[in-house]
Amino acid sequence: MEGFRALLPVGYAAGRDAYRQAAEALATSDLSTHYTEGREFLHGAFRDHLIARLTTLTGGEWDLSDHVVIAAGSDVDLMIHVVDAYAASSDVHMLAGDWYGFLVGCQHRARILEGDGRAALACLCVPSVRNGHVTEAMAEFVGAADAVLLNLNLLPTMLLAERAQVARDLRPVLDRAVLSVSFSRGWGLTASQLGVALVPPDHPLLADARWEWTSYFYNALAAHAFMHFDHLEAARVDRLRRDWVAAELARRGLPPHESGTYYVKSFRVDGEVPAHLLPLVRGNEPLVRLCFKPPMT
Repeated sequence: MEGFRALLPVGYAAGRDAYRQAAEALATSDLSTHYTEGREFLHGAFRDHLIARLTTLTGGEWDLSDHVVIAAGSDVDLMIHVVDAYAASSDVHMLAGDWYGFLVGCQHRARILEGDGRAALACLCVPSVRNGHVTEAMAEFVGAADAVLLNLNLLPTMLLAERAQVARDLRPVLDRAVLSVSFSRGWGLTASQLGVALVPPDHPLLADARWEWTSYFYNALAAHAFMHFDHLEAARVDRLRRDWVAAELARRGLPPHESGTYYVKSFRVDGEVPAHLLPLVRGNEPLVRLCFKPPMT
């Protein structure tokens, strides 16, 4: 048993091809009009494409047709801005052991708490990088908050029926949620970061004119690559990787675990945790977390 394996991405040939198409289509005029026509592209064609993709991924459970796109240099940059905006005056809660990116660079770390409780802002990865799932308890956790930050990271690597159920469970918070998309890992664009989020039109964050300023500096090459990305080909590869993980679980004598993302599989241990599994225990509970990196396909 490996003592440690980081949650590292696995590239897609479809992602490489999408980058090539985006770069080859770049014209000199695009460099001159990035802050004018490029901004219109961000709020128009790209926004529409992203919403259509999320509608497909969630099985039509989310209606994001009136949402507004805001942007920053990377997904981490953008989420730092959102977290800091709340942590400056109120408590921010994240699940114990969830994604460290919610903390990186924050100027008000003392107000970022781990665990349950009423919060001005609750942060959650969808699915959680802690265990690869979105549970009923997680939906209740964000449902109790005044505002929500959902980081959509490994969502495409889950099965459609489960994605749709997750979308239904989280639908009640959409009217007060910022949806940040991390375009690496399950989204296939690891070689660049595209920091964008979808925000309800009446969300208080939109009252801050600085979002318009940061949105000028979005990564246009990555945005075009996303629009060129062959999601059906990536889904085919995901199926092969899911099968590989299932075989690995069987080889290690672990029970089948089809739900959640194939990147992360977590198990609760009955009784005392064996010594060889202790390096994989998460927090104070007997939760053993395995991070898989299937071979490139």
